Amino acid sequence: MLHSVGCSQPSAAVFIKNWNSESYSRACVHAFIDGNDGTVYQTLPWNRRGWHCGSGSNGSGNNTHIGVEMCEPGSITYTSGANFTVSDATDAKAVAKRTYEAAVELFAYLCNKYKLDPAADGVILSHKEGHSRGVASNHGDPEHLWTGLGLSYTMDTFRAAVKKAMGTDSVEASTSGSSASGSSASASSGTTISESSLPAVPFTVQVLVADLNYRDQPSMSGTVKGQTGKGTFTITEVSGGWGKLKSGAGWIYLLNTSYCTVGSTTSGSSASSGGSSVPYQVKVTISDLNIRSGPGTDHAKTGKQTGKGTFTIVEESAGTGSVKGWGLLKAYQSGRDGWVSLDYAVKV
Repeated sequence: MLHSVGCSQPSAAVFIKNWNSESYSRACVHAFIDGNDGTVYQTLPWNRRGWHCGSGSNGSGNNTHIGVEMCEPGSITYTSGANFTVSDATDAKAVAKRTYEAAVELFAYLCNKYKLDPAADGVILSHKEGHSRGVASNHGDPEHLWTGLGLSYTMDTFRAAVKKAMGTDSVEASTSGSSASGSSASASSGTTISESSLPAVPFTVQVLVADLNYRDQPSMSGTVKGQTGKGTFTITEVSGGWGKLKSGAGWIYLLNTSYCTVGSTTSGSSASSGGSSVPYQVKVTISDLNIRSGPGTDHAKTGKQTGKGTFTIVEESAGTGSVKGWGLLKAYQSGRDGWVSLDYAVKV
């Protein structure tokens, strides 16, 4: 069941600090989604009963549904009931978009975890829909927020987005259907694979989407540190279906073949077509080598250039638009927005 907090507070930490107390007995949800960066904070085990929606004429959704609260923009001010004014529409819409997209990702994870079809009747509800079914108190969230901000989001678009994010047109994927050879299904099939089908580390993965999140720990509750961009990456550790990037930047989810396809075990080499071992140094002899936000010409230029000199490459990617591939500069490792074409760099 999807909720929004009903007050102008984008920080999940504020709610967690207030709720994480023995004296607070009025409510308990399973997770908050931060409005500032989209981080998911899990506050209850997924399989424990919470108290997030009250009850109605037909009982309580607390007995059947996981409750997730999306934080709301700090630039709105409630006037009466579900009505509010907006002081900064651009900020407010950005926060709502951020929490919506993070909720899609989280609900896709939960539906895959519990073998649920998000399009099936009653599987995913808003608090408002729960009330109309007689299993929740009389609230209008989160639809009131989206409508008030003039956004096109609805629970129907949300459920469709969750289904798409799961990478399958049905919930037939299970851990028993993977090939014994350790290779993943094709990306076009959009299925999930089992962790047991992954090859021994280190191995490569081909990321198929431009916005695959990497997190600081192998869990949906881990903090999003950035996005990989499309390309080939080396995985050095596996935990719970998540893979640790060789650069040390974070963890990516490996089991959805719509996100990435798993390659073969490497011999410690990097993931580029050249097979070089990272880190290593390169010499740039031109003064205007563009630095991009990701590995490929389809990623935006950052507006910065390397200039001539010697630089350290900490990760390689086959990327797009280059014969040799792309290299991540050490100086940009934490933000991952410092990729250069290796066509214009010579290894030293």
